[in-house]
Amino acid sequence: MTAEYGDNYAQIDGALIVGKTVNTEDDLEWSSPRGVITPRTENFQVKNVKFYNFNWNLAACLGSCSHCFHPAATDSGSRTVTFSGLQFDDSVTKKIQYQYPHKAIYYDLDGSLTGKGAKSWAASYFPHLE
Repeated sequence: MTAEYGDNYAQIDGALIVGKTVNTEDDLEWSSPRGVITPRTENFQVKNVKFYNFNWNLAACLGSCSHCFHPAATDSGSRTVTFSGLQFDDSVTKKIQYQYPHKAIYYDLDGSLTGKGAKSWAASYFPHLE
């Protein structure tokens, strides 16, 4: 029986993600997109991905928690996403923009995300204050 879930099942592998180019529409200048928004599931992987030209407003290579953009979201849990083999061009000014509810656990297998060496972590948690 083949497993339908687990490691190596959901992933982005070998992508090239460009924030903007010289022929980008003017409307993009007012936005703050994310190159990859990580899902609300465990064990998603992002590997061998190159990011270019994320260098304006709050544009970021990575955003956390898909479909959690507002206080009415039904899921506020933090999920673990693993990263390896990432490359960022010199223009990148923001690697991660944590999105509402500002929770994520990013496990960096080789140090290419955090720059802190293999098996390092980037995590954020800001409890919602009413």
